[in-house]
Amino acid sequence: MTAGYNALSSNYDQGRGALTTNYGNASNLYAPLVASTTAGANAYGDASGANGAGGLQRAMDTFKNSGQYGAYGFTLDQGLQGLNRAHAAAGNLSSGNADTDAMKYATGLANQTYGSYLSGLQPYLNANNGAVAGAAGVDTGLGNNLATTYLNQGNAANTTQTNIGSSNAAATMNNYNVGANEFNALMGVASLAAGGLGGVGGLGSSLGGALTGGFGGNGFSLGPTSVGGAPVSGGLFSMFS
Repeated sequence: MTAGYNALSSNYDQGRGALTTNYGNASNLYAPLVASTTAGANAYGDASGANGAGGLQRAMDTFKNSGQYGAYGFTLDQGLQGLNRAHAAAGNLSSGNADTDAMKYATGLANQTYGSYLSGLQPYLNANNGAVAGAAGVDTGLGNNLATTYLNQGNAANTTQTNIGSSNAAATMNNYNVGANEFNALMGVASLAAGGLGGVGGLGSSLGGALTGGFGGNGFSLGPTSVGGAPVSGGLFSMFS
């Protein structure tokens, strides 16, 4: 039973090694995806103002280094030049209306461009959620499978030890029963021997009684009467009188 459990334990170790390796490979696939989408999600938080004033400053710096900001500058210059030409043709280039129109155009273009920049970052939120959930699923799957193997191995160990204990108990009881049987057998032999000796003793007593009665029960005295012996009047040897 111990050898069987040791073999099973070795197989569990190999299985856990395979689980760790394969789940690790899956986790490595998610790692770069998590990193890239996290950067995009953080940039969205900065640009939306969710990360505070510091985030807005980072978002502005990032926006200025983006292709959209370059396109914004070019579009802004072209639009302002068009407005200037229009006001010049109308003869009010230096009027307040020209300045107002320029400010409206610049503000509207900035809002539109920045809004497009923010919208471009928004998909990173869902992508990051998916990547993080996938990575978490890998870790959870590995943890659950490892827990299952350890639980099964623990149950196998418990079963093995229980069986060993039962076998030891059965062996002990068997030894006890064998000893008890041997003892009972010896006691039976002793009883038979005691009974046999009792019978022989009874026979001896009977013979002893007969001899006693024969030799001395009737005053029998050894020796012939010619040398003074008393005559045998009865008993076992009365025939010799």
